[in-house]
Amino acid sequence: MIPLTPKEAVIRIARRILGEERVHDYLIKRGIKVRHLEEGYTKSSEVEESREGLNGDSHENCDINRAKRQTLVFMVDGKWMHGGLTDRLRGMASAYKFAIEHNLDFKIYHTSPFLLQEILEPNKVNWLIDEKQISKNCSIAKPVLLYREDFDNDSALERQLDKTHEQFHLYSCVDTLGNQFAEYFNKLFKPSALLAQKIEHYSKLLGENFTAISFRFQNKLGDFKEFTFKELPAKGKRELLNAALDVVRRKMAQNKILVTADSPTFLAEAAKIPNVVIVKGSSIHIDFNSSKKAVDYLKAFTEFFLISKATQARLYRNRKYKTYPSNFPKYAASLGNIPYEIIEDIRT
Repeated sequence: MIPLTPKEAVIRIARRILGEERVHDYLIKRGIKVRHLEEGYTKSSEVEESREGLNGDSHENCDINRAKRQTLVFMVDGKWMHGGLTDRLRGMASAYKFAIEHNLDFKIYHTSPFLLQEILEPNKVNWLIDEKQISKNCSIAKPVLLYREDFDNDSALERQLDKTHEQFHLYSCVDTLGNQFAEYFNKLFKPSALLAQKIEHYSKLLGENFTAISFRFQNKLGDFKEFTFKELPAKGKRELLNAALDVVRRKMAQNKILVTADSPTFLAEAAKIPNVVIVKGSSIHIDFNSSKKAVDYLKAFTEFFLISKATQARLYRNRKYKTYPSNFPKYAASLGNIPYEIIEDIRT
């Protein structure tokens, strides 16, 4: 069992004494304040241009002052760390599910660090919203937040909604979908022409029957700068690199193997192994890169869709060097409804 941090110990005690709702509401209120999510909103009484054209459809409402439904807007605007690709996708799909269940219109405002619609286009739902349609009048719009997996997040979000605001700007990366990720993802998204071209190219290289193995080293090999994660000493780098490559070699077969990883060093070595296919491009973390060019983030999206087309997806975990338990291949496998497993390397 992983020992609790002092903060988590206090939260656990508070939940027992005060109850989950009170503790969660306090954490959310504090999170909104700490992340400065309320900054930029005004108390202007002027009629905003966002009143018209926000929703894709018109719906009657018992409130005669509002001709349209309230709108839940999933925000990825750079105000805080929104998480990696998986965090964002599961957050958006979960938010859409909540919107449907609570009769809310749904939009996605993803501008940080790139426009999402350049890579993923609306499929069955028009989730596009322009900056001019985002209200910053606090009498019309308010920020809401979800960021912990271990609470009842649907209930917490319900408590943040009210009948007076027209827009709720949601900051979240939590998963409330269970096994319904693929269902809601596919309603929201389809690959853009740019992404579809990449997927088709690598699908031809891989063929119909291929397996996918994913690796997440963070900065342990010293070539993927992310937050404050430190690289291993030279000996540790060699041991981890060789151990990971050994797993790829052991999985060699007549069929192709898609190898995904966040380490350029590892990918360069893996590409030398027969039957291995890697997606070319820069290995970057969405939250730690300032490029606004969508093309710079194509690699991860391409890998995500390719994994969903594999016959089986695997994640490599090295117990000695504590490689990161990435959810990336897990959600990609869920999208394609394919078997998924973790390869635990317990060698010391």
